[in-house]
Amino acid sequence: MKRFDWKQLCIYAAAVLSAKAGVAGAYPFIPAVFMVGFMSGVNRSLLFFCSLAGLLVFVPVVFLIKYSLALILAMILVKGLEWYKKNCSCIQSALIAGGSTLCMTVFGYGLHLRTGGSIPISILEGVFITGFVHALGRYGYLFMEWEPLHKVPPQILVGGGQRLEGYAESFEKLSKTFNQMNRYKEDFTAEELGRMQSEVTGRVCVSCGQCAVCWDSENPPMYQVLYRFLQKLQRGQDIEENTQELEQYCPYYGELIEQILQIFEKARLNMAWYNRLQENREVIAQQLNAMAYIMEDCAKENKDISLKEGKLLATVKYALKEAGVQVEYLKLLEKANGKKEFLLQGRSRNSKCIPAREIAKLITHLAGARYVSGRENRALLGQETVLFTFLEDTRFSVYHGIARMMKEGEQLSGDNFSFLPLDNGNFVMSLSDGMGCGVQACKESEMVIDLLEKFLEAGFHPETAIRMMNSAMVTHGENNLFSTVDIMNADLDSGQCEFYKIGAASTFIRKKDTVECLASVNPPVGVFSKMEIQNIRRQLHSGDFVVMVSDGVLDHLHVPDANVAMAEIITSLDTNNPGQMAKQILEHILLYTGGQVRDDMTVMVAGIWEKET
Repeated sequence: MKRFDWKQLCIYAAAVLSAKAGVAGAYPFIPAVFMVGFMSGVNRSLLFFCSLAGLLVFVPVVFLIKYSLALILAMILVKGLEWYKKNCSCIQSALIAGGSTLCMTVFGYGLHLRTGGSIPISILEGVFITGFVHALGRYGYLFMEWEPLHKVPPQILVGGGQRLEGYAESFEKLSKTFNQMNRYKEDFTAEELGRMQSEVTGRVCVSCGQCAVCWDSENPPMYQVLYRFLQKLQRGQDIEENTQELEQYCPYYGELIEQILQIFEKARLNMAWYNRLQENREVIAQQLNAMAYIMEDCAKENKDISLKEGKLLATVKYALKEAGVQVEYLKLLEKANGKKEFLLQGRSRNSKCIPAREIAKLITHLAGARYVSGRENRALLGQETVLFTFLEDTRFSVYHGIARMMKEGEQLSGDNFSFLPLDNGNFVMSLSDGMGCGVQACKESEMVIDLLEKFLEAGFHPETAIRMMNSAMVTHGENNLFSTVDIMNADLDSGQCEFYKIGAASTFIRKKDTVECLASVNPPVGVFSKMEIQNIRRQLHSGDFVVMVSDGVLDHLHVPDANVAMAEIITSLDTNNPGQMAKQILEHILLYTGGQVRDDMTVMVAGIWEKET
């Protein structure tokens, strides 16, 4: 039997048995139960025949005529309203049911049919039916929609979660295999030096008439002489003494030394390419490991708790229906961080567009927690079927501002930045300063910010995103242009904030009475395939500000300690507007530089405030 069949049978049975309940010469439960079932989503034609069967079995012919006509009139009016306005609310259906019954009673009096008690009783019947449908119409809908399962195991939303975990394990093993293959070479082995020696003798000594003299003895002196010569070359030491020694043994020492140098340089070049290959393998291993991480994260990220929260979903569906939303699909998900998310696929029932903000308010009222419309949602829900997401709101909000100036004589700034709110409730502020200035520096830092945004939006952890980005920059590496990266990742639920600084200038946190300086010494991204990423954690509170600057701001203060000077500037500001704060900081910096802009300057400010409950 299908999921809701037993519930439909209950509605049909109630429609039949309602004809047995007579009160004061009337049968108000017949139209009342019929309308509740009619609006709850059962088969309407079958419901009408069940009500008609009850009338045929349990009531006199006069009442059969009255209530049959009342049901037919009610159906026509509801269907007409649904066709014209694309929606019929609970109160409208209640008024139609009560009004139709009262009309048929009056119509019966006009035909001199005894279809009920006195006029007051008939009016009371209509009022009772209206109140009954209005009071129980919602519960009839909830009865049909709610699956009362008390212990439902959470289900993984992402299809093939186990397969994703299997893929992740495979990628992780492949990453380990690549790492095990990495064997960087710094020196030549004795065997490799011996092969160089053999190649030299094959080119020079074979055609020499004295070859038998130099090499036929059991312990030829030339072997040790050449070996010492190659060792000196490998260590980068002076070979003048070895050249003189070689001159004593070989009349063709000039040609011999020339061949030794050629063969050694060729071997050293091969070693450099070998190490480059190992470095690329290491980059691939890091990328495979990052892919394994994101696959594991996707496999367990969202859990479908729709069955567990069936009552809430049924309530939301009913409220959306009353608001004029045709719900085709509604799911409730629980994310890995415990936050909930509604997935709604639907459209407006009529030509009127419904603001997504109003739907979020409705869900907030019913769910008991604040929900907001997703960033990718449209502003309005129209007649076209679309998928909307509504996310559980965060505890804190972030307001931000920026002020920047280009180096004098340049057309583009080498600094690029990003303010990025994420669907997981985090807010990321990032700044990249391309080495140098002008177009090339701008392109380099722009690529860094673009890659960073794409990785973070795809769900990568910031540290993983930095490693992936560094891998891309290492393999890119044109013209030896590199970029710094400065990242603030704030959890807007807990206020916990992580800072990642890769070759970047100091960051400052302004609290009520103090200014803290966060500094780190790391090379920019793209320099080395292996990089140490320092993670600085701080707890932010309502009213705190984070100030992020490029190195062009601090490097041109011309004071013994630029960090102390910057902290004093931030402390002296009397504003809570992030945009004004950034502008005032830059104005103070220009006072130190005499109004000259010798490098690109960027000041970013983010303020965190707790939302009103």
